[in-house]
Amino acid sequence: MVKFILYLENLLKLERLFNEKKNNIKLQDILELKEISRKTFHFNTIDNDITIDDGIDKITFTLLLDRILNVKYFYGRIPVKWLENDDQEGLQPRVIDYKRLIALRNHLKDHPQLAPSIARLVNGKLKLFDGQHKLAGQILNNVKDVDIKAYISEDDTHQAKKLFDDLMITNLEAHSKHKQIPFYTSTLLDRLSVIYREMLEEFTASKSADKHSEDNFINFLVSDKKHTRADAKQMLKSVIITNAVELSHFKDFTAIASRDSNYPLSIDLLTKALFPNSLYLEPSTAPFKSIADFRDAELENFRELASLLVEYGCLNDWITNPRGKELTNIQLKARRIWHKGAVLTWAPYLKSILGSSLSFITSDDREKLLYRAIMDDNQKDRIRVSLQRLFSHPLWDEPDGEIDSLLVSARKQDELFNRKGLTEMYVLTGTSK
Repeated sequence: MVKFILYLENLLKLERLFNEKKNNIKLQDILELKEISRKTFHFNTIDNDITIDDGIDKITFTLLLDRILNVKYFYGRIPVKWLENDDQEGLQPRVIDYKRLIALRNHLKDHPQLAPSIARLVNGKLKLFDGQHKLAGQILNNVKDVDIKAYISEDDTHQAKKLFDDLMITNLEAHSKHKQIPFYTSTLLDRLSVIYREMLEEFTASKSADKHSEDNFINFLVSDKKHTRADAKQMLKSVIITNAVELSHFKDFTAIASRDSNYPLSIDLLTKALFPNSLYLEPSTAPFKSIADFRDAELENFRELASLLVEYGCLNDWITNPRGKELTNIQLKARRIWHKGAVLTWAPYLKSILGSSLSFITSDDREKLLYRAIMDDNQKDRIRVSLQRLFSHPLWDEPDGEIDSLLVSARKQDELFNRKGLTEMYVLTGTSK
């Protein structure tokens, strides 16, 4: 009985922590919850051994060579007090998912840890960048030392940076192309942006100014950095998307994690629905900062569009955890509008709204969308009219029933929208014909 009460108390503390931090939980939060203070240490390498000493515990490990990365590493059972998360522009920006954490904690109570968590020894610190959920689960089980594989980062700045980049790309691919537990989409985009900025600096420093364009940068990543063209274009796309969210009114409504019921939006939903219908996500051939380079203007245009979507889509009235609550009409409407299935259905209308409002003529216009001169007031007013039609349609105000059972689906609801008359033609013209 005492054990059960203690279990419930610990579970309550953990739930409270996730609620207080709005699910933005990392390894250091779990360490703090369990009152584990990080212990500093010194280390020495002699021949093929490394000895780590914190003044109380002293352990020697055998060094091995990773022939692909050409760096040394070691395996060992490491005290938890020596470890910290490799975040803050590091290799592990991902937040901890509550359900996965609980599942791993329960599993590791009765089963062995089959694979080690992975860290790097850099600047006198052991920074964990893979296996954060696994380690956090062990900590909740009061385990004091865990199996770790640790790469040794060189003191040489160039070598340290190369190891960082190599491990980051490896880690990203492991959690995207070869995923078991995937990175959240926002994390993947954010990490790619870090690499992109570093490589862009190298590109602009090594190539003449007349070659400075997005398209030539993609070619540089392929020819000089040996990335695939698909990966290189993904880096550009990630920067466009990251900047669009950070500088728009969507920022406060968008979850850090792709699946977080405390927020109406996720990077995953924006990437699938809104961005393809508003942003130009291909590399431009225009020289940077030239008269034909509209990236900055595109960000301003998207900021304006996001502001209008927040206003007319009643996003400020969206509330979390509606179960058991009596929602007002506007709160119910907001939740309906921003259900994933609804967004996937009406978001494609945006491309036609922009085309009509900004007077697209050529195929280039229809491809580049908001990648153009900053919208004038007349163009914004045209967008307002269409968005007002879209979000004031009677569909959003129907009584409880069919609409809610369908809109909670994560799939497009074209049949429902067409049957109710909320068509693209209606949004553009005010008539269904």
